[in-house]
Amino acid sequence: MSQDTTRFVTEPARQVPVRWEADVVVCGGGPAGTAAAAAAGRNGASVILLERYGCLGGLATGGLVLALPRFTDLGRPIIGGLGCEIRDRMIDTGEAVFRGGGDSSLFDPEALKWVSLRVCREAGVKILHHVWVASAITEDEAVRAVVLESKSGRLAVAGKVFIDATGDGDVYAAAGAEFETSNQFMGLPFRLAQVDLERWEQARLNDPDRVTAALEAARKVGGWASYFGLSPMPELGQMVWGNNMYRELNGLDPEDLTLMEVEGREAIRVSLAELRRSLPGFENAWLVDTAAQLGVRRSRRLLGEYVLTGEDVSQEDTRFDDAVGRGNDFRREGVAYDIPYRSLLPRHVKGLLVAGRCLSCTHEALEPLREIHVCWVMGQAAGTAAAMAVKAGIQPHEVPVPELQANLRAAGVAFAE
Repeated sequence: MSQDTTRFVTEPARQVPVRWEADVVVCGGGPAGTAAAAAAGRNGASVILLERYGCLGGLATGGLVLALPRFTDLGRPIIGGLGCEIRDRMIDTGEAVFRGGGDSSLFDPEALKWVSLRVCREAGVKILHHVWVASAITEDEAVRAVVLESKSGRLAVAGKVFIDATGDGDVYAAAGAEFETSNQFMGLPFRLAQVDLERWEQARLNDPDRVTAALEAARKVGGWASYFGLSPMPELGQMVWGNNMYRELNGLDPEDLTLMEVEGREAIRVSLAELRRSLPGFENAWLVDTAAQLGVRRSRRLLGEYVLTGEDVSQEDTRFDDAVGRGNDFRREGVAYDIPYRSLLPRHVKGLLVAGRCLSCTHEALEPLREIHVCWVMGQAAGTAAAMAVKAGIQPHEVPVPELQANLRAAGVAFAE
């Protein structure tokens, strides 16, 4: 029988200064957090947005997840509101392009950084970068403040309503909410330049077996345990986007995260050398960048007032009375589902809403829900509800759903008809 040899140190008690205060405190500046902050600001709340990295956009920008799935499904509107506004701003500047004859699109991550910043600043949001949410302070089962780690030491932010858009459920875990955890293959996207896209396309048409074999060789030599794919982006600087799955690791474990950072970047260089050797058009390819943020696809999932299931998000038209928007499935057409407000609400923690991939759902349900465009929908709903709760002096779970739905419709959010 093994003996636990864990050593402990005692952290002395200390007072943490409350440096900032706002009506709504949004934790995490990815797509869900950006939409939540902007929506709360547009609805009259004072808002502070907390982000540990130096840009907004989360995995869509720092993680180089450069594709937006369809905003419609078989003619049915799915994504409206802030998500549509953000995408269309990039389309208008030529920094995002539709692909494949439909309304899925590719975008420049620098453009999304800027647009995310603009929609927040236009809504009066105070943005604070380079802070890490370390814990939550609760009183009477309600979140009253979050504690941050920073270069200035520990600091606190107080608020009336908090939104956990950290992706990993850091706030609700610290506040004592119920949750589950699960893992999925992590990835490390990258971009290549100096690829002869015309020669590559000719090879794909004239010698597809050679291309398939070259990609498989690059996957194997790099040690990618699952998917390793390349997508041409001729409209965005003649570059190639690489997306992948390296290992099924724990997104909450710093050793696993470090392993992915170290081995993933080694694997990209090894695979690139193989591509240069064996894939037509890649002879002079060079690595532009690798993602600054790891592609963690799953970690914590809230056990909220309603837990979305795989069946819920795989139907032709799933409806809920408390719908706050819709989602679809990036893998196939014919799927449309409502996102219930209850899936954004913890069961036993007040003053808190959840948006993004850490919402209340099963492991199976998260695959379509974690996509950028659906996170925008969740974020806008959470931010609007938070502002309404502050204005009425009530808790988020007391927000009248019909009034919330009316506000979201007025803001252009798509609902089932």
